[in-house]
Amino acid sequence: MIKIVYTNSRMILAYIAKFVLGFIFIISLQVPNTQAASSEWQDLGGGKVRLLAHLDPTTNKVSGAIEIILDKGWSTYWRYPGSSGIPPQFDFSKSFAFSLGSVQFPTPKLITQEYGSYAGYKNKIMFPFVGELLATGSAEINLNLLIGVCSEVCIPATAQLSIKNSQLLQSDPQVIKAVSFAKIAVPVIKNAEDILISREQINENTLYIKTKHKKSYGKPSMFVEGPADWYLTPAELVSQEENFAVFKLDVSRAPKGTHIFAHKLRYTIVTGSSGIEIQR
Repeated sequence: MIKIVYTNSRMILAYIAKFVLGFIFIISLQVPNTQAASSEWQDLGGGKVRLLAHLDPTTNKVSGAIEIILDKGWSTYWRYPGSSGIPPQFDFSKSFAFSLGSVQFPTPKLITQEYGSYAGYKNKIMFPFVGELLATGSAEINLNLLIGVCSEVCIPATAQLSIKNSQLLQSDPQVIKAVSFAKIAVPVIKNAEDILISREQINENTLYIKTKHKKSYGKPSMFVEGPADWYLTPAELVSQEENFAVFKLDVSRAPKGTHIFAHKLRYTIVTGSSGIEIQR
């Protein structure tokens, strides 16, 4: 037997009103008071690129990302291309009333081609950046991009991207979400003493690097950056135990007579899509 209960209509409306107001309150907590927009996509020959930015109108601080989607079979370089290649170059100097803080690089992957291995990216890449609008009204974020895109051959690709302050008057929650995810993809900076166990140069061409790394995490890769006139290829994983990994780094293309440990090197250790970065 089904019982039908009649309730005062005012009570029903009151419950609905409370629900709607509560929902609006929750949404207001989740979506920050920011203004966001994106540029049009531009073709790169082996992919496409666009510029994303969102503005905090209370501080004029800008958070953004350069979003690149590469076609299947194409790749591009990390900030350190090793012995060859074109690292991405981001030129914001043509902006108006915008001051760039920094551009960050997401965790790279080891890419192996017929002509060698390098640190780089495939598929979708997001390079996060921060900056500040120095004035409102006619402010404009302009980016001139130079990037190498590779398939069977590597070609330099350029793009000119722009977002005007008038575009930032709109609010695109998808842009805010994308920029937040871009920041998460950047390697985590750690203290060297927490990761690096030892470094041993066995001859003028070879450096062995031992790091803390749990085998259960998976197979790691290591990319080492030195001074601008060094040409370092990705380190080779030579052994992996339960709690550490050993890499071999070819330093034969550093300038002759170089004392390796007299220079500060930057190490990026990558497992899957996660990366950590140390300097020593």
